[in-house]
Amino acid sequence: MQQLALPDSVPAHVQVWRLDLDLAAPVADADWAVLAEDEGARALRYAKAEDRVRYATTRAALRRLLASRMRRRPQDLRFFVGARGKPQHAQPCGADQRVEFNVSHAGSHALIAISDRGAVGVDIERCDPSLDVPSLELQVLSARERQMDAGQQPGFFERWVVKEAVLKAVGVGVADHLQRLSVEMPAAGDDRRYRLHDAEPAWPRLGAWRLDVPAGYAAAVACALHEEPQPFLRRVAAAQC
Repeated sequence: MQQLALPDSVPAHVQVWRLDLDLAAPVADADWAVLAEDEGARALRYAKAEDRVRYATTRAALRRLLASRMRRRPQDLRFFVGARGKPQHAQPCGADQRVEFNVSHAGSHALIAISDRGAVGVDIERCDPSLDVPSLELQVLSARERQMDAGQQPGFFERWVVKEAVLKAVGVGVADHLQRLSVEMPAAGDDRRYRLHDAEPAWPRLGAWRLDVPAGYAAAVACALHEEPQPFLRRVAAAQC
């Protein structure tokens, strides 16, 4: 697992790690040992060994990263589903800020994003040349994007990972909101930060950046900028103490 170097314009409280997975090897015993019972059961439900490796290895790595920040044992962390259906971990009593996280995996790679302040989302996709991109664009592109000049438009897979990362950060259903978000190429002077336009005034102000990943993949991270504290999250955490 390696921590990625992020652009200077990414807020300092956001960090991203990449895992390079050996899909032919079994899940390590050390990884099985830190998973909760329900996580282990979920991993075993995957019919393909490579899917078990992606899920179990990434989940174990997430637990270790969060546990290190919280000074707890990885196997002691508890997770729950938040108000918008986004996975979260139970915060220790008395904690002032919630550590947010998001994960994504594709092919033989996985990404874990962690933010010490505000929402975060990450996505990685393998650029599959066999996909029918024109048909997919009908489901993905916003009205604004259809009117953009070619020079303003990122490639399909690049645009896709930005939208996934942003919508995962917001915590809304990806399929229902793809066309409500427009993504433009980064502006001059910050060649890795995308320009975003959304049709949802209730969403927090967000930024999104291109991530360096192996050839044949596209990836992006998104986070809320100057997000206000969310009192209901503190109430949920306190109720679980």
